[in-house]
Amino acid sequence: MGQKVRRGKNLPKIRLSIRNAQNRIGFLTAFPIFFANAAAQEPDEILSGFLDPAAIAGAGIVIAIIGAVLFAALSSKRFEGSSLFNRLFVVVAITAGFFSAVSSAIGFGLITSQESTDFFRNAVLPPAFGVFVFCLAIAIWVGGAEFVRHRDWLRGVKGGAIGDLIFFVERAFKLFVVIPVLALILFFVSTWTTVVGIGGVDAVRHTYSAEIDRLAAECAGITTYRQRDFLFREDLRLSVRDVTRVANAERLGGSQSGAAGQGAVSDYYKGLAAWYQGLEASVSALIDADDPSGMNPYDPDICADKTDSLRKNLSRNAFINVDKWAREFETEFNDFANVLNRWRHDRRIERLLDQQLSNFDRANPRPAGARISAAQRAAIDRYADDVERALKSLISKQKRQKPPVPIKSEAEKSPARGLDIFREMISPTPPPPEPETVSRRQEIVDAEFVPGLSTITPRDAVLKHANIFSDVWALALSWDYAPYLLMLAFLFFPSAERAAGYKD
Repeated sequence: MGQKVRRGKNLPKIRLSIRNAQNRIGFLTAFPIFFANAAAQEPDEILSGFLDPAAIAGAGIVIAIIGAVLFAALSSKRFEGSSLFNRLFVVVAITAGFFSAVSSAIGFGLITSQESTDFFRNAVLPPAFGVFVFCLAIAIWVGGAEFVRHRDWLRGVKGGAIGDLIFFVERAFKLFVVIPVLALILFFVSTWTTVVGIGGVDAVRHTYSAEIDRLAAECAGITTYRQRDFLFREDLRLSVRDVTRVANAERLGGSQSGAAGQGAVSDYYKGLAAWYQGLEASVSALIDADDPSGMNPYDPDICADKTDSLRKNLSRNAFINVDKWAREFETEFNDFANVLNRWRHDRRIERLLDQQLSNFDRANPRPAGARISAAQRAAIDRYADDVERALKSLISKQKRQKPPVPIKSEAEKSPARGLDIFREMISPTPPPPEPETVSRRQEIVDAEFVPGLSTITPRDAVLKHANIFSDVWALALSWDYAPYLLMLAFLFFPSAERAAGYKD
């Protein structure tokens, strides 16, 4: 006899077994796919995910510490008779101090770090400062709560309405005068460095991102200005072809002097055409030559390539060595700004044309003597004047092309740093009057330069952009002063610290 299958009881087990098998198969199937995708990723992408050993270790340490604090607060005999609110208040105060200690240590490291390998300054001071902040926060909040709950004034006055009123006034004085004074110390020591640690580097990146946008706009304007060299070269080539055509027409048909064939006039025209061709070849050589910077101002992708390189440099991990990170970015930024300034003030073509124009008569001497007639001399003089006017017109056109006016940097828009930022917040300086419109003469253009990087430190950046990083300020204030808000319950509910059965 076969055993009957109880469908009602066995069916859920069967489904559970099938589901477990599917999960195992899905896991085994996904496992090689996951590692295949991980292998296809860049190392930085893998380390930035949940496989980062440092991230796993950090999360494990935090969870272990919080778990130990919770266990100690909820099970310690020292809290016998304390209410659950009082125990959780201690947990909140300790975790707030822990968060403040970690973030303050990061901010302190950003403020005091050096690029040189100073062990005590870079490796010992930040964690030591974090320990100090943790002890200070515990002393203010946990010790302060103990200080608020116990009577110090007129301890001989027994209970009753008068005694309770005196105790209420004393607690109010402690909560609204003494504790805020102590918390002010915590603000300067912890909240400030917490904001620098959480938002300082991002605030610097915000400033430098605006600077990169400015440099990209400068690059676009200057490269567009330099692209006009090609138009000038085409105009020069057309002028060369005109001179060559006139020289050929004079030699073949005497179009200018009326005397065809080889002669003084045709030789002069031929020499003038050769001189003009040499001038065009010199201009082309200047345009096609390699730039000393190793970059090409006529490359249409130069601005995008440099901007992308700067953004990649800016997005690197700054917390390993913030001074080195800032220096390398500043060096790359200012190097390219110097290249743009070199391109702005590159007047080699203009100087070459001025020099050739001043040497025009010496380079192409007009024939004289009895071997040419008056009509031939007039034709030579007339055409030489025409060529000279055309060359002057080209030079004047080249000189009228001016590079764009440099864009103001962030430091020029708002130069305040340090304590001046507070003064600027309290009494902002009025905007400067609009400058008078003046003609951009060449001496003015020669004095214009693309500004370098508007350097800023993390501590100045979070102040400079406090409105943008207001959430960071709110976060730092929240976890630094959340215990204070909970402490206010002891003002109106003195017995809130005691569990049921231990109250008065």
